[in-house]
Amino acid sequence: MKKKRIAVLAAVLLTVCSLTTAVHADVPYESYNYDYWGRVVPSPVPYQPVCAYTGQDCGTAAFSTPSGLAVGPDGCLYVADTGNNRIVELDAKMHEKRVLTQFVNNGKADSFKGPKGVTIGKDGKIHIADTGNHRIVSLNADGTLYQTFGVGKSTLVGSDFVFSPLKVGVDSANRYYVIAENVTDGIMGFDQSGAFYGYYGSMKVQVSFADKFWRTISTKAQRSQMQLFIPTEFTSLDIDEDGFVYATDANTTETKNIRKINPSGADVLVNYNTTRPISGDLTYRTQGSYSGPSKFQDITVRENGVYAALDSTRGRIFTYDSEGNLLYIFGSLGDQLGSFKKPVALANWKENLYVLDQTRGQIVLFQPTQYGQLIDRAVALSYDGEETQAVQVWNNVLKLDAHYELAYTGIGKSLLAQNKNAEAMTYLKKGMDKRDYSIAFHRYRNEWLRSHNTQIILVLCLLVAFFVGRSFYKKAKQKGKGRASWKS
Repeated sequence: MKKKRIAVLAAVLLTVCSLTTAVHADVPYESYNYDYWGRVVPSPVPYQPVCAYTGQDCGTAAFSTPSGLAVGPDGCLYVADTGNNRIVELDAKMHEKRVLTQFVNNGKADSFKGPKGVTIGKDGKIHIADTGNHRIVSLNADGTLYQTFGVGKSTLVGSDFVFSPLKVGVDSANRYYVIAENVTDGIMGFDQSGAFYGYYGSMKVQVSFADKFWRTISTKAQRSQMQLFIPTEFTSLDIDEDGFVYATDANTTETKNIRKINPSGADVLVNYNTTRPISGDLTYRTQGSYSGPSKFQDITVRENGVYAALDSTRGRIFTYDSEGNLLYIFGSLGDQLGSFKKPVALANWKENLYVLDQTRGQIVLFQPTQYGQLIDRAVALSYDGEETQAVQVWNNVLKLDAHYELAYTGIGKSLLAQNKNAEAMTYLKKGMDKRDYSIAFHRYRNEWLRSHNTQIILVLCLLVAFFVGRSFYKKAKQKGKGRASWKS
């Protein structure tokens, strides 16, 4: 009996320790989030670093200024090893599977020159931004050449334009989307055959009224000294299963640095949080080390409408859901495992997140803690319309983080779907969800009016009777005074 008690106690202690480790991981960064008012709120660690892999760790030569990262349909990882003029394929265990340096092009050996971007199609084709050779190279899954192309002769670009692709994406229809160096007109679009057809998702320049006014009254010399309003360049892109292009731009003065571009070229990214823009850190230092707004260097689209963006300013990964809610933040700049020197690329496979550190020439693997898993699970259930099932998961999130506003909102939405409007109002208020709170309030008001219909009518009748009776009483009283004065 005593041995049994000891065994049970040991099991309990082991469970508690494992839970503690899962939530409070030993990481080189402080995890936090932002509340409705934009204030920093400490939070448990959502993702923790597992391992960092150099080229040698993967069984290949050391990476040299690697710039691009992609994951194939089978979970294999592809590295655009820029300085070594190669594409390295790693298996799911991070072991070298294949190194692509050459291919046969029109019967002759051809090679890469400083490739900076890579992506993998659903059919297994490998698409490479061969930057130094000013072209896109598409290889079949077996490494043989499918096609190469550049801009060619086009009236859409200047005669002195040099095509230097940095990032490439391919949708399910095999259309190419390319971010090129010094291109501010938008993402370059190419059809299946590699023919350039125009720009996609062009960013409109926002000019303030004050700028317009000063330009109107300024002299020609003064206007020449003013800042030119030129659209900024896109920095990265990724494409979801529905063909929407998620893109980040280099403009840190905007309140929105991520775009979700539909086939028509319009930005349809949703953000229901009017007080919290999708721009990374909401508060930051304006001077000193790691100062200034977040600058998104790369983006990766995950499942269930979730996407994550890599901030090069402070080495953080910001993850958002399909409604623009900031789910969690992790990562930092530094020297320890889980921090970076120069993060340049981000990719995901199932629960794994990979960050490419260019300066160190290594890939850092992150996996979710219990806290991160619970949030991801709750978001997935809510995204699939399983609000009721999500409630228990959100409650478990609140056990780990009582300040997580999105959990209150999630529970409130579930109660709202069940027409439990009064209870929904309580949770939605805690979650600062004004939009759904308004819906719950109007429903509750109408519900209350319907349930108290008889009493309301009775009270109204009594009020009418009271005012009518008082009116008759006043008239009768006035008549009585009039008769009394006449008799006197």
